[in-house]
Amino acid sequence: MRLVVIADLHGRVGDTACSDALREAGRRADALVVCGDFTTFGNIEQAGAVAHAVRIAELPSYFVFGNCDAVHNGCGIAGWENLHARVVEQNGWLFAGIGGSLPCPSHTPNEIDETEYARLLDGFRLACGDRADRLILVVHQPPHNTDADRLTSGLHVGCRALRAFIDDVQPACCLTGHIHEAASRSHIGRTLVLNPGPFAPNGVFGVTDLV
Repeated sequence: MRLVVIADLHGRVGDTACSDALREAGRRADALVVCGDFTTFGNIEQAGAVAHAVRIAELPSYFVFGNCDAVHNGCGIAGWENLHARVVEQNGWLFAGIGGSLPCPSHTPNEIDETEYARLLDGFRLACGDRADRLILVVHQPPHNTDADRLTSGLHVGCRALRAFIDDVQPACCLTGHIHEAASRSHIGRTLVLNPGPFAPNGVFGVTDLV
């Protein structure tokens, strides 16, 4: 399974070279994944327009909303699968997701607390059964105490419930974003944790292969 991974677009989709690079990567991929923040406080119509701009024809496309998307986590976008609170299967792999983020100091539109993360993750645990090694977890908020959740100050601001789930269940990967300065590729045990960094006019996105 080869994935093209985007996070934190915040409306930045207008660069032709970036689009060309993304589409070239998509020709060799099995799925496109967006880890939230299509917009900065934009509504569903604005989020949909951004999603349409990065859509790669015929490529299965999955997403969760971010904390800056002023959209209910359950909303849909045409041509895309919203993974929030769901488990979706593709070619023997399981995709599951959680949108939004933990509460932020600036009180962004789309936030949930640790208790809700734990509840949703318990549902994924039951749904996956003994196939957790085939689980592709798509979240906006990164797991706690990883390269993906570290601020410039060194403070780790990730989700503890998510970290506990990964420590215990060991999914194939956790695809995330939210912390712009924490672009990284690391591991928690067997689990790949990928924060591709914020999508930008120079074509920042991630590509990863799962076997």
